[in-house]
Order: sequence, then structure tokens, then C-alpha cells
Amino acid sequence: MAVYRFRVCLEDNEDVYRDIDIKAAQSFDLFHDCIQEAFKFDKKHAASFFVSDDYWRKNEEITLNKEDLALDEEDKRRKIERKYLMKETKIAKFIEQPHQRFVYVFDPEAQWCFLIEMLKIVNEDAKLSYPVCIRTAGNAPKQYKTLNIIKDDLTPEMALAAILSEDSSDEEAYKTLDTGEEGIEDDDLVALEGEEGEDEADSEEGEDSEGGEDMDPSAFEEDEH
Repeated sequence: MAVYRFRVCLEDNEDVYRDIDIKAAQSFDLFHDCIQEAFKFDKKHAASFFVSDDYWRKNEEITLNKEDLALDEEDKRRKIERKYLMKETKIAKFIEQPHQRFVYVFDPEAQWCFLIEMLKIVNEDAKLSYPVCIRTAGNAPKQYKTLNIIKDDLTPEMALAAILSEDSSDEEAYKTLDTGEEGIEDDDLVALEGEEGEDEADSEEGEDSEGGEDMDPSAFEEDEH
């Protein structure tokens, strides 16, 4: 059976890519899963493949979810007559040229966009389980991008949580910042302010006592005589 080799790269960084082999008779939902695993994404969001021309212009759409099959105004503008469902559509259906291209969009809100181009047709390897990622180049980006927070607005607790979570996922970092379990409670702040006030008062009293009582200048005059 024919096996297609595709290169899947980030739209804004072609140096980060994955080469994936998939059988002609396999469906787009398997291709979707393989891409997600290759880039270490979590498969929790909507996704679509778009058949593309040589200029990366989107044409027919193959979508992940049934609820996204309805045509919208953009589809009508592009004169798209219908959409296809990934699990019901084989890869071979839309291979129209030796270097067929697709645009793959994951998570419409975050707009992760990948450019896909078929490199060649290879022989099936009985030792492999398809689809399979056969080459990796560049580090996969973090799926959940870091929040843009103004430095002056960071509390000490938020700054510490951000440092500790540097190697963890952004999603976990958000959870750490939201819980506030390590933060200082309002009651604790009031107590600390009270203690500071007491310390200042004690300090002022100590200064007065060290100075002693005011001395009468006449007492020194009598001793001189």
C-alpha cells in the first residue's frame, strides 16, 4: 500500500517541523492525532485541515467535529459547497499532485497554524505502525503561551510562582497563580502592620529614656564656684 510522507512545519517558523508517514487509505483524524503527538499538544481543541494550492490558499475543509460541518459566510465567499469530517475522509481523496499541500489549523482561538506538504511516496515498512513521525527538527513550542503581565503588577507570590513553574506547562503555571495557597492572607497582613506599629512606638520610648531628665544649667555653675 502507498505511504505518503508529509512535512508538517510551523507557519511562522519553517525550521520547526515533523516528517510524518501515513498510509493513503488512512483517515485525516489519524493524521491529526499524529501531528498532535509529534508537537506534544493535548488534542483538546477543534482542528481542521484545508486543501491548499501552491500559494497556501485554503480550499476544501476537513474538520474534526461534526458541529463544525455547517457552512459559514467565509465558506460561501470562497464558494465552498461542503465540508468533510476527518474520520470519514481518507488522505488519498485529496492528493491531487505530487507535492500536495494542506493547511492545518488547531485551536481556532490560539490560531496554531501548520503548513503541510507531501514530500514523496515511500514503500510501506511492515515493522512500523502508521501513521508515524519519522523525523523531528526544532523544539516544539509551548501550546499555552505565557500571559503578558506588566512587571510592576506582579506580587512577590506571583513572581515566585512564575519562577518555580518555568519548566512546567503554562497551564499549570496559571493554576499556581490562581490558587494563592502560598500567598499572605489579609488577616496576616493586618497583624504584621500592627506589629510594625508597636515596634516603632517602643523605639521612640527607648530614645526618650536614654536621653534622661533635662538638667538645670545652674547646677554646673554652683560647682564651678
